[in-house]
Amino acid sequence: MTKVCSTYGLMILSLFWCLVTSVSVSAQTKFEGSELIASQNRVETNSGVGITVGVSGKLALCSHSEKGHIILDVTGGTAPYTYRWNTLQTTKDRTNLFAGTYTVEITDAVGKVHIERIVVQPPYPLILNPLEKTDATCGSGMDGSAKISVKVGRGEPYQITWSNGLKDTWEATNLAPGTYSVTIADIYNCDVTTTFEIKAAAEGMQVAEAIQNLSCSGQNNGAINLEIKGGQAPYTFKWNNGSSTQNLTNLAAGTYSVLIKDQTGCSFQASYTVEAATSMQLKETVVPESCAGTSDGEIQVTTQGGTAPYTYKWSNGQTSTKLSNVIAGNYSLTVTDALGCTVEKQFNIGTASALEVELIEQSDITCSGSNSGVIRLNVKGNSGNYTTKWLDDPTADLNRENLSAGTYQLLVSDESGCSVSKSFTIADAQPIQARIETALDVDCTIGTITGVAWVSIQGGVQPYKISWSSGENDTREINFNTSGSLKVNITDALGCTSQTEVRVDFPTQINKAGRLDFDYRKLEINSEPEVQVDEEIIFESVISEEFIGWEWSFGDGKASKEKDPIHKFENAGNFEVILTAYDIYGCSSTEKNIIQVNAPLEFITIPNAFTPNGDGLNDTFIPKLRAVTEFSMTIFNTWGEKIYSTSSLETKGWDGTHDGQASPPGNYLYQITYTSKDSEQNTQTGGVTLIR
Repeated sequence: MTKVCSTYGLMILSLFWCLVTSVSVSAQTKFEGSELIASQNRVETNSGVGITVGVSGKLALCSHSEKGHIILDVTGGTAPYTYRWNTLQTTKDRTNLFAGTYTVEITDAVGKVHIERIVVQPPYPLILNPLEKTDATCGSGMDGSAKISVKVGRGEPYQITWSNGLKDTWEATNLAPGTYSVTIADIYNCDVTTTFEIKAAAEGMQVAEAIQNLSCSGQNNGAINLEIKGGQAPYTFKWNNGSSTQNLTNLAAGTYSVLIKDQTGCSFQASYTVEAATSMQLKETVVPESCAGTSDGEIQVTTQGGTAPYTYKWSNGQTSTKLSNVIAGNYSLTVTDALGCTVEKQFNIGTASALEVELIEQSDITCSGSNSGVIRLNVKGNSGNYTTKWLDDPTADLNRENLSAGTYQLLVSDESGCSVSKSFTIADAQPIQARIETALDVDCTIGTITGVAWVSIQGGVQPYKISWSSGENDTREINFNTSGSLKVNITDALGCTSQTEVRVDFPTQINKAGRLDFDYRKLEINSEPEVQVDEEIIFESVISEEFIGWEWSFGDGKASKEKDPIHKFENAGNFEVILTAYDIYGCSSTEKNIIQVNAPLEFITIPNAFTPNGDGLNDTFIPKLRAVTEFSMTIFNTWGEKIYSTSSLETKGWDGTHDGQASPPGNYLYQITYTSKDSEQNTQTGGVTLIR
């Protein structure tokens, strides 16, 4: 046993009801737009197929003066139904209702009972906070704004509609001066509207324009020049063509919009139209050429539009409105009016006697040098019958076969006396060009030789069939091991052929390596037999004539490709010198020797006299240096005065002069300081005699 009771209080009205029965209760709430599908308590008293009730109508009130209504949609059970409301009415639907809870008992034809509980919501205040707004800063500006919010209401979501078209946003921006309204509606579509005004500041910028329309059709020489007064400079400009300058030039016809802002952010917006010029129009009368080549065609033109007077220039040089005595073909005319505007038009002069030779088929030579060319033609005309004549064979038919390469000329004449001449060129086929190349593949280790031959092919039409005289087929490369003649036959995809031949020489054996040896000696003869650091050593090779190339390795990281090279060792030690020689087959032989290089016994040799007379012998005073890394030399006269100094290892020495003047003959003193490669520093002093 379940007891279902409900009370609802509105002002001084109180409604109470109870139902005691065996019931099952379900609840459901649904909002659709401004109507609420009721919060329901359903009660069914019998088993079987139950009664189902759908509820709609005005189920929420926006004000105390508004009345609600209930609409029922009953299904299930067994019709017809009877209705009994808790307010004693027996109609299916209810109107003119106050807020409150309404219960209806629905009974079907077999006595099944369904109880539906429906609530009509009372009004709930929707109160807005004061609207926040910002007026426009400029007379024609669009920078006003307004912001609205709800102080009291049923809660989100709200529908917001601004009079300028904005929706569902609490703030409207970029407002121009004017009157606006905004409406806020809650989930029951109860709404409130407020109106406000965006005020304008005093008018700021005034803009005057000067527009230059296009002088000639198709030219982009229009211009818009603006003069700005008022506002606060500097101004910025934003045109719809991307320009940011005050004035526009080189404009095509069209409409151009600009947004101008001054230093305070006030703006001015306007659009200007550049008009197109009136274009020149040409009308023509064309007289065709009576026969091809008779030069009696004509074109007469008249000009409309633009600004008279006009000048005329035809592509063949004529300068009048009438082009006369011309052959069939294409002609162009340029007309210039008084403003320098031009118009150009193309014309075609045909031929009254439309004698035409149409090429149906032309086949060039398939294989170079053969007679396989073909020419097939069709002659069209509108002047009766015609005759044909080939210049190379006047008796030949219009269509030709078995032609060799060359040019063939045809003359066709009709009954009106007009004639046409056509030439046709039969091209020779690209000949097949084949070249045999050979090489020897030598294995120097085991002493074997393999001959290799390959054919290079150009021309013709691939794929090629290849046949060698040695028996191999369809391969571009073969091997051979005897001397003699090699032939190859080439056949292309069209059946054209070519043959080439080459003579090959195959050596019977590789010559054994001949003699290979070398010796070495000092380039400068002195009393020391040993090789020393920084001495020039010449290496003399003994090489058999079958060697055609050689290479030296001196064991110190350096090498040479000279036959008898000169080399200096920069450090002391034992060095393995290797001479490698190569024969014509690329095979090599090697000879090795160990060279002992000693540290120098002395680092410097100083002469005691020199003769600076310009004969190229002993003209300067310079010591002989060996294995020295640093060097300086100073020359003094007998009074102790310094007359020359150097610190360069590349110096050419003292030439016997001082300040550009020749020093007198006699004795002079030197002081030489040097550092060896072992970082040992030494100083030597002494005398030298200048002889003249």
